[in-house]
Parts: sequence; structure tokens; C-alpha cells
Amino acid sequence: MKREEVVHHLETFDPEIYNLLQEESQRQRYTLSLMPNMNAMSPFAKYLEGSILTNSFFDRSDETPTGGLHLEAIVRDRAKQLFHSDHAIVRLGNIVAASRVVFQALLAEGDMVLSLNLRKKDHVAGLSYRFENYGIEPGTQEIDWGAVRAQAERVRPRLIIFSPVSFPRTIDYQILYEIAQTVDAYLWVDISQSVGLVASKLIPSPVALADVVTFSTRDSLRGPDGAVVLTKAELASRMDAAVINTGHEALHMNHLAALGVVLREAASERYRNYAAQVVQNAQVLARTLADHGASVLCGGTDTHLVLASTAAGVDIGTAVKVIGQMGIRVKLDTMPTMDPGLFLHALRLSTSNPTTRGMREEDIAYIGSLLAKPLSTVLTPEQIEATRKEIVDLVKDAPLFADEWMGDSEN
Repeated sequence: MKREEVVHHLETFDPEIYNLLQEESQRQRYTLSLMPNMNAMSPFAKYLEGSILTNSFFDRSDETPTGGLHLEAIVRDRAKQLFHSDHAIVRLGNIVAASRVVFQALLAEGDMVLSLNLRKKDHVAGLSYRFENYGIEPGTQEIDWGAVRAQAERVRPRLIIFSPVSFPRTIDYQILYEIAQTVDAYLWVDISQSVGLVASKLIPSPVALADVVTFSTRDSLRGPDGAVVLTKAELASRMDAAVINTGHEALHMNHLAALGVVLREAASERYRNYAAQVVQNAQVLARTLADHGASVLCGGTDTHLVLASTAAGVDIGTAVKVIGQMGIRVKLDTMPTMDPGLFLHALRLSTSNPTTRGMREEDIAYIGSLLAKPLSTVLTPEQIEATRKEIVDLVKDAPLFADEWMGDSEN
């Protein structure tokens, strides 16, 4: 049955689900997402996810030449080659599952974890570890590595986590590695949401220094919902055992094939051009917001991420609601700092999705000027509606995935 026929039958068979599908289609077409964990899926991956491979799954006993373990080996080798890693685990369904595998492979009950912004603490339900936060200095909005070193020497963590989903600057991983070595701690870096920039060598890679590197596969890589764990050879057997012990024995071949193809795309020159455009767009967004009266944290960005807040006297909660009414989807985050009593509130804005839709610096500057309005002043209902129409006019003809970023036969 052809796709059009399936959709027609769905409309009559289950109008409730059909209507939800149509509403989501309209929302994605006529609104703009700046959320860092959202991106359009690669057309190759999208095709494979819905292909005949959906009917097949494998487990660790399937050793047929064209079976699941053969496919897993292909995808694992692609991940290892792309990131220059000793070992890769590619069968995990999401980043939470990957996090729990890492925790259970490395830690014992009661171990101390030193984590940037307490990242991963929400992934350990039912597991008993102690967490200590480190973060940016509230005054400089930078990480004081001397203070982090002193903190590590004081609390003696068994594991140090750096997960910069709320930090838009690159760092020298050698410093973090030395801190971990000083206190005999494992070092775990999660590069979710910026993994494509690492693959494209636009920002530093932690793989050579970290004991474990993890990343989600759906946002920056434009792949299926899943996660990859990269680890050093000496930890490979422990990680593999934790995967099986946490119940991850089977995986559908459609998912694994979709992951394999986006890893191949990420190794291409076309993807590197895409990733470079993501960074250029983010830098334009940061400058435009600052020029139009919004507050930009950390002095700008080196990555896909911009942290933006309101001008003095503007409530950020109200601003977020107005931005949603304008047709822009954003994520508000609360970030702890090195001052235990002080938190920073900011929008985590990513240019990954607008870039996937084909938008470049001129478009992003225009978006930034519109977004800065509710961050710098209070808008009337008429102004909100006028801005919403401007957003619709900008995005209505933009594809969800621009043809210029489609992988080709160069590899």
C-alpha cells in the first residue's frame, strides 16, 4: 500500500491520531524551533526507520552473515573511525539508557560524582550515588578551573562529568583530564547536541583523554532517537557487560541502519559544511540578540548554543510565553553556579534546526532581531501577533530538511 493510501485509511480508521499527525505537521512547518534537542531527521535515516527493516530485530545470538550482529559491527566501526575511539556501543535506545550503563559500569553504591551543573543526576533514579555540583562563576560566567581542581581535591569524586549542554564555550580537555588524574577519578564527557561539531573537527574532541564519551544521536547528528557510548579499550568489557546486565540485548535493524547512515553522513564534506554553518549562525544569533538589548551569557558562543536572558526589568517567564505565542519554540533552563545559592536563568537556543531548514546568516539575524523584542521589552498583543506573522512568512516555504544538506556519493 502506498504512503498516500495509508494516510487516507488512517484518516478514516483513527481520526484522532490522524488529526494529531496533521497538527504536528502544521506546527513544524509554520513555527521555528530553536530548541537544542530538536532537529529534523536525515531523509536517509527517516527512510530506513520506516523501511522493511522495521520488521526485523536481533539479539546477541544472531550471527548470520546479513543479520543483526553484522549490521551492528558496521555501525560500531563507523563510530570508532569517526571519533577515533577504541570501542563503541551503538545499540542503546536513548541517552538516559547510555548514562545508566556508564554509571553501573564505573561506580559502586555511594560513590561521589562531581558534575557540571549536576548533569546526569536525573538519570540515576534507583541508583545510590552522591552528587556535587561545579559550574560557571556567576560574575565572569566562565569556569574557574583552579576552583574546580580545589573542589575535586576536597570531595575526592570517583567520577567527574562534563556535559556542556548549558555551556556554549569550548574548553581545554587536558585541564579536566589532569584534574581527574590528580584525584584518581574517571572522566566522562557527554557531547550530546554538539557531537556533530566534534565529528567535523570544529570544536575539540574529548575522546583521546576521557575514559568515556557519550552522545545522543537525534539532534546534532540528525539521526534516530538513540545514544552511543565511546570508551577506552581497558573499559570495553565492563561497558559491554553493563549493556547486557541492564537489558539491552535486542535492537531493531531499522534503528541501527538509520544510525549507521547518519554516521556516514557526519564523515562527509557536506556535513562539515553544514556544521560550520551551524556555528556561524549561532555566532550571528548571539551578536544580534546582544545588539538588540537582550542579555547573552558567557560572552557569546563557540558552538551551536546561545544562552540568552532578559534585559533588566523584563520577567523571563513572561518572555518565554510571549516567544511561544510568536511561533518560536525555546527551552528555558535554570543553571547552578559555583555559588551554591545562585542560579542563572536563560534560554538555551540552538541554530541546528534552523540551519537544517536552510537558513543562513541573514535569516538568523532577522530571527534574532524578532526574538530580542520580548527579551528586552514588554510587547502588546498586537505586536506579538505582528511578530508571529513575520515568523510564519519566514518559515512557511522553508523545507524541514534542506536539499543542500543531503548526503551524496562522495564517500
